[in-house]
Amino acid sequence: MLTLSFSINPFGPVSLQKLCVAVLAYRNLPLVLKKKCLVQATPWTPCSRTCGIGISSRVTNENSKCEMRKEKRLCFIQPCQTNILKTIKIPKGKTCQPTFQLPTAEKLIFSGCSTAQSYKLTFCGMCLDKRCCIPSKSKTITVQFECPNEGSFKWKMMWVTSCVCQRICSDPRDIFSELKIL
Repeated sequence: MLTLSFSINPFGPVSLQKLCVAVLAYRNLPLVLKKKCLVQATPWTPCSRTCGIGISSRVTNENSKCEMRKEKRLCFIQPCQTNILKTIKIPKGKTCQPTFQLPTAEKLIFSGCSTAQSYKLTFCGMCLDKRCCIPSKSKTITVQFECPNEGSFKWKMMWVTSCVCQRICSDPRDIFSELKIL
C-alpha cells in the first residue's frame, strides 16, 4: 500500500488515506487541495442590502499562507429604483420572474467611484405574491473602480447567474431571522 504524506495542517503530516476518509466524511463541502493546502471556505453570507450595492463575506484559507481569513465581496441583488422594478415583465400564467437584466450595460457607482467598464448585470426579480427572489447561483468576479483625482482600486463582486423565488423572506441584517419559537 502506497501512503503519501502532505503537510496541510498545523498538526503535522496527513496520510493520503486519512485525507480521503476526511474528504468522504465531509463530501458535501467543496474541498480542493492546492499547493499542499486543503482549501476550505464557508458559504458567502447573504448580501447586506436587499437593493443597491451591499457586502457579502465568508471565511476561507485560500491564500498563500493557507490561513483562515475573512474575505468580502460586493453584491448587487436588485436596483433600488422602483421605476426599474415596474418594468419587470412577469410571464402570463406565472406569479414570479426570478431574474431580469437592464436593457443596457451600465457603470457601477461605489463610494463616489465608478467602474472602469460597463456591466450588464443579472438581478433577482420579483413576484406578484408575497415571495421574494434571492440568488441561487453566482460566481465572483473582480471589478476595477476609478475615482476622480484619487486613482483606482479593485474589489471582488458577486456575479448573479440565477435566482430562486421563495416564501421565506428575511432581512439580511436581522441576525435573529432564522430563530423559530418552539
